[in-house]
Amino acid sequence: MRKFFFVVTVFVVANIFAQVESNRNRKWQIGLGAGVVKFSDEDASFIGDKNMIQIPRLNLTIPIGEQLSLDGAMSFNSFGVGFIDNSVKYFSLDGSIRYNFTELSEDFLPYVFAGGSLVDSERKMTPTFNVGAGLTYWITNSIGLNTQLYYKHSLESFESMRSHIQITGSLIYSFDIGNLFSGRATSAIGGACYFNQH
Repeated sequence: MRKFFFVVTVFVVANIFAQVESNRNRKWQIGLGAGVVKFSDEDASFIGDKNMIQIPRLNLTIPIGEQLSLDGAMSFNSFGVGFIDNSVKYFSLDGSIRYNFTELSEDFLPYVFAGGSLVDSERKMTPTFNVGAGLTYWITNSIGLNTQLYYKHSLESFESMRSHIQITGSLIYSFDIGNLFSGRATSAIGGACYFNQH
């Protein structure tokens, strides 16, 4: 059984990288921003805090198809800001697959996503199942503003975390990964329209 899962995993990973390779001329995205986590009143008494801010939040988005992309992110709560002062630790590693509604607008890119996270709290690292939606507004061909709404579901069998909402905001930059390897420099074409450039 372990060998079967290993073979399946290798096949899936190889297939993803093959698709990424075939889409080298599409635009990757990197982002830098912040997030806010909100627990219910009941769960906040268990966790130790109701609202927590994460700064910085880093993410990388890789296109794997006409309307699909992979997204990975790390969120830290290094310090509190203003009226929000983190009293407990919250670190998360997030991974998701996005479905992009590329045909709706050239400047706005809405999408939905599903995936999972590993959340490290005061107790221990716990997995969550995530669903949500996001929106990117492209200011220029390569610079955009992004916001996302997560619902992170934690199973009741895990005693170290509770289900919660996370809202994020980021400044993102799109770039052509093919140019990095070829040594050529060309202008980036980002945003909702990059999927239709090739």
